[in-house]
Amino acid sequence: MNVGFFGIQFSFGLQQTAVSPIFSFLGAHHDELPLLNLAGPVTGLLIQPIIGAISDKTWSPKWGGRRKPFFLIGAILASLCLFAFPFSPELWFAVGLLWILDAGNNTAMEPYRAFVGDKLPDDQLTYGYQMQSLFVGAGITLANLSLFAFQHWFSTPVEGGGLFSGTEESVSSIPTWVYYSFFLGALASIGTILWSVWKTPEIPPSEEELKEIQEHNADTPSPMVQILSVLLVIFSVPLVLGYITAEVYPQLWDNINLGVIVVLIYAFFWLYILYKLIKKNKTNKTLKRLGATLDPLLEAAEAIGVMPGFLWKLAAVYLFQWYALFIYWQFLPPMLRTSLYGISNEDNDRFNGIMESFKAGNEINSADQSFAENIQSLAEQALGHAGLMNGTYNFVTMLVALALVPLASRIGSKLVYVVCLFLSAIAMLSMPFITDKWLLLAPMILFGIGWAAMMGIPYAMVSKVIPEERRGVYMGIVNMMIVIPMLIQTVSFGPIIKNYLDNDATNAILFAGVFFSIAAILALRLNLPKDQQTVQ
Repeated sequence: MNVGFFGIQFSFGLQQTAVSPIFSFLGAHHDELPLLNLAGPVTGLLIQPIIGAISDKTWSPKWGGRRKPFFLIGAILASLCLFAFPFSPELWFAVGLLWILDAGNNTAMEPYRAFVGDKLPDDQLTYGYQMQSLFVGAGITLANLSLFAFQHWFSTPVEGGGLFSGTEESVSSIPTWVYYSFFLGALASIGTILWSVWKTPEIPPSEEELKEIQEHNADTPSPMVQILSVLLVIFSVPLVLGYITAEVYPQLWDNINLGVIVVLIYAFFWLYILYKLIKKNKTNKTLKRLGATLDPLLEAAEAIGVMPGFLWKLAAVYLFQWYALFIYWQFLPPMLRTSLYGISNEDNDRFNGIMESFKAGNEINSADQSFAENIQSLAEQALGHAGLMNGTYNFVTMLVALALVPLASRIGSKLVYVVCLFLSAIAMLSMPFITDKWLLLAPMILFGIGWAAMMGIPYAMVSKVIPEERRGVYMGIVNMMIVIPMLIQTVSFGPIIKNYLDNDATNAILFAGVFFSIAAILALRLNLPKDQQTVQ
């Protein structure tokens, strides 16, 4: 039943490593990369809880049951986007596909996790989710290694006019070998999900549960209509207000980061107003249905008000940890372009200018052709090596994850977590200064150990301080602690790297190292209650 997670995580692995380089191939500047990745945190924050709530009240034997219809639709969407992604003719097209791709992956993710919980008895849940973690690690690792392998196997020399051999309309600086990883990801996404759908039937609800579902869905639109309606309600007012504000203050059109921040502020207050309306009008059918769909978000809002102090301290750690992680995923390939292959910002600007001139139908002289082809070749090598580095740290994580459990029981979860965050900081702070591509794998070992701790130890600590009857909602809040720092990074780091870090990707990775160090220092405050300090 967990095989489908391989395909979902293969897709996420490609997103982590290859999407930002594709944006760069299509002309995006370093300071634009964070905002272009806005789709991930926004869809993660909204799509997962909405889909989870709707799937809880769904039973459709014709389409597979309760969870299958959703992760099958998500896999189909993701596969189509993965197939189309490398064909993106312009930057705006690739960004639009990323939004659909993230929506598809998140549509598959939440009901899939619930599907495994539905199927297994309590005494098999730990084993089931361990197997899930295995497929997660395998999917991300192989996605990254495919980029490295295909760059070596199928990369064709661009010298001698390769970049300029097509017509102006058809030219693309996205390497052909990148297509193969995305095609493989498309096949993995839909193929593994279909395997799980075919081989693992869902458990039918009892007569009482089925009656409750039918009563809840009486006179209720189809799940697709519900999803679109909820998203329309959530986004419509903030977007309209944002547009009006930008018309009043035209500088928002020039500073897109600030414009997005304004829209997000409107969205926050709009959700608060909806929350108050739903609570005060419990008899209104329309608002009641909207409240049922938004229930995970509403329940999370109420639970935050009485959240244990430990979780507030963890939120501070996560702010710096996940902010740093999102920087790393966005800026590793650009860093390698500079630190390993010597491509400067001026080189990038000249390359983009040459390609734009060629697309406009202008004749390109031999010197410019040679320069552009060399930059393209080096950029391809940087992307391939980024795949090897990311594959390495995920492979190390797979090997180390279980070994951290007895270590944490011996010396304490907090100490292991703090040390692993410092190891991640050392990895980030050392990478920009290593100019040997094979020595660059050493910091990846440190980062892989850190990633293993980040993915497991905080959840084990959280489980000891939250009330068991609200475990689901508080785990959802922990997920929000992950997504919100990513959201903050997408709207804030573009101006930071442009105005304070010389628009340099190597400085971005160093910045991530500093943030990991701050996270490690803040993690020293994560003290469990005395009666909960024994690690199991």
